[in-house]
Amino acid sequence: MTAISVENLTQSFGRRTVLDRICFDVAAGQFFIIIGPNGSGKTTLLKLLTGLLSAQDGDITVMGRCLKDYNPRALAQQVAYVPQNVLVEFPFSVTEVVLMGRAPHLGMLGVETPEDLELAQEAMMITDIIHLADRRLDELSGGERQRVLIARAICQRPRILLLDEPTSALDLAHQARIMDLMETLKNDHGITVVMISHELNLAAMYADQVLVLSRGQIACMGAPDQVLNKELLERVYECNLMVDMSSVGNYPRVHLVPKRFLR
Repeated sequence: MTAISVENLTQSFGRRTVLDRICFDVAAGQFFIIIGPNGSGKTTLLKLLTGLLSAQDGDITVMGRCLKDYNPRALAQQVAYVPQNVLVEFPFSVTEVVLMGRAPHLGMLGVETPEDLELAQEAMMITDIIHLADRRLDELSGGERQRVLIARAICQRPRILLLDEPTSALDLAHQARIMDLMETLKNDHGITVVMISHELNLAAMYADQVLVLSRGQIACMGAPDQVLNKELLERVYECNLMVDMSSVGNYPRVHLVPKRFLR
């Protein structure tokens, strides 16, 4: 089954074309990672998939239904979105933030039921933040806060999870925790994960499919060992790289080669 289908998607801001006739499918249950240099159109693409932006041209289908035919509540029952940056304006507790994920499922009065509270507890256990339940969000570290936002998305009970650079500015241990969590959501809960990343080696280790964007177009798409090759990546990122195969896991590893080593 196809979770997301994109056909001839085009988006411009003024005279600048950000996405140019993009076409691709994401199979249900995949871990699908979008990579590409800054300005290649990654975040615009993700916002189009969430419905936060309306497509100027082309079609997006979500779980077999045209995105334009969803109302916000119905779409939120299918798709959850974790943005890169979230402004914390009010001192909400972790539990309160996670419970916000139940909003698309609440009745007319918007009052949480015991089942909603149970789902919030479950989401906090999956993301290993149950011990933070009573803490304020603005008191947490970056890695802890990211897991709270993912728990909120899980509590939404989506079929598709969209994330914009969830590992940015995190240390290696927190990056591994987030990526392992995404793999768990895919394998144990059947959630389709679509994620933007600048970390090519994380994409190599975890992705089922990698889509490479370059100047608003798809440069390549496929399994990591097909996509992450020296010729393509050097052309897309316009820098000197070395790509070899890891002795653990047999996945491609990408290394930057400083200019001084080329002399």
